[in-house]
Amino acid sequence: MPAVWLPYGSTSISIRIDPEDLAWVVSRELVLDYSMLLSSLKNILKDSVKDGAALLLDPTLPAVLKQGIGGGFRELLSFDLLSPVSTVEDSMRSACLVSCPHPDALIGFRGLGENLFPFYPKLWKEFTSGFLEAAESGGKIDLKPYLSKLCDNLDLKVVTLIPLEGDPKVISGSPVEVYEALNSLQPGLVSTQTPVQVLVISAGGNPFDESLSRAMSIIPNCLQGAECDRIILAIEGLKGLGLPPDLVSDNAEPDSPLIAKYISFCRNLLNGKTVHVVSAIPEPLLRTVLDCRAHDALLDAYRASRLFLAKGSKTGIVTNASFTVLRFETPKNALKE
Repeated sequence: MPAVWLPYGSTSISIRIDPEDLAWVVSRELVLDYSMLLSSLKNILKDSVKDGAALLLDPTLPAVLKQGIGGGFRELLSFDLLSPVSTVEDSMRSACLVSCPHPDALIGFRGLGENLFPFYPKLWKEFTSGFLEAAESGGKIDLKPYLSKLCDNLDLKVVTLIPLEGDPKVISGSPVEVYEALNSLQPGLVSTQTPVQVLVISAGGNPFDESLSRAMSIIPNCLQGAECDRIILAIEGLKGLGLPPDLVSDNAEPDSPLIAKYISFCRNLLNGKTVHVVSAIPEPLLRTVLDCRAHDALLDAYRASRLFLAKGSKTGIVTNASFTVLRFETPKNALKE
């Protein structure tokens, strides 16, 4: 019975599952040695950051790359943590944004400049309206027109790192160009026709599971259309929720950062499901945010998730959910019945 390893913080944790119970493992291996990508990144930045252009770093960028770039940059926050009163310096007319984008089932991708929208009131209002509509309906935002409007306000170049093992690369261009390039690569889309009763999901380790707010996108990435009702999330969360407590309360103000609405969206996807979390985040906080049950060990969470399930009930595993969007399809033979 071979072990399945899941990234967890700066290390990994394993689980042994009976082959009769294991349906599939979706494993998107990531580059752990960033030295080659860092060299390419620095060469591109030499040409991109000039003539007074500001150097911006997206929070998706791993810490080792931030350190490798050196100083002289401004690190942005996630768009859903920003308030609508955010402002941008009048002197910033052009900028270069460095990111490590990953799929988000609600907005398409994170790390293409969406966290600059709040700096422009009209654009932020339009995006907020689309975001709320998508979150309430379970739909998806087309990010492309918003990125195009962003460039009407700011001369922006995006330099992105794709750390997928076997095909790591650095892509640069306008936000729209990079968006289209990522769409053509489809770096995270995986389809499955095999139903499962238990779904085990790892955010992908550090930095993607440094806090619950950072890892939140793995829920819509992997649960939209999922019919299983037993979920295990592997999120180390050494930085805790990454949120102030007032943002996760049910009576959060309407003009609160959009993370409050994102949490509500995730709660709806988890509604009716039993959720176990392997995490350093205290259980009371996990219950407050997502009504999850906390465990110290993956084996404990797995055993709890399989209570009262018959032998042969299937388990599916996603090892790097921050870079994976699951699409559940109805088996062809089921359509004939």
